[in-house]
Amino acid sequence: MRFRVVVVACLGCIFLIGGPMIATAATTTTVPTSTMAPPLQSTTSTSTSSTTLPSAVTTVPEGCDAPSTALAVFIGSVRTLSDTTAVYDVKQIRAGSLEGYVSEGTVEVRYGRDAKFLEEATTYIVGVIPDPVTLRLSSSIHDAAKLFGGADVAGANTVCPVFEEAARTLHIDGTAIDSGIFSQLFESPWRIIAALLIGPACVFLLLFAAVRVRQGVKN
Repeated sequence: MRFRVVVVACLGCIFLIGGPMIATAATTTTVPTSTMAPPLQSTTSTSTSSTTLPSAVTTVPEGCDAPSTALAVFIGSVRTLSDTTAVYDVKQIRAGSLEGYVSEGTVEVRYGRDAKFLEEATTYIVGVIPDPVTLRLSSSIHDAAKLFGGADVAGANTVCPVFEEAARTLHIDGTAIDSGIFSQLFESPWRIIAALLIGPACVFLLLFAAVRVRQGVKN
């Protein structure tokens, strides 16, 4: 009997002492949680680079003439020549159009005094523009001289760009037509001989005539 009382008393003590500890252990037990790393942010960025091409537009400084544009460029053979114009047989149109100016495969181009440097039955590359006054097609053998160095105002310090004449006539190989002062003189040797002999001969005749007149007066 005493033994049972002792056992019960021991169990009671164990329950009183261990119960709170078990409860505390139960309540303070920490369940480890998985640590999750934040999602990686992509550091790769796509950049679009733009390439700026250089402009092909030529800027003309203020006070300078703008470049002219040819109405048409064609290959033609000279059919007939006059003092100021040339009539071409059009063989090929390289640029532009001659609509309204061609008649039966021929076109008339005005040169002024430059027409004397052309030759009949010779093929040329011809650039033409309409004359602002007569509205007839015109071209030139050489580049026109620019007034005031190409500036619109005399004495201006503006450096103007140099452009080729759009209305220009060239040999079929692209070389310039000789339009110098002596270009036609050396092509005809008799002109050189005439220039050297005619002048002195005229002076001699005048002197001879003056002497004869003076002798006649004395007699």
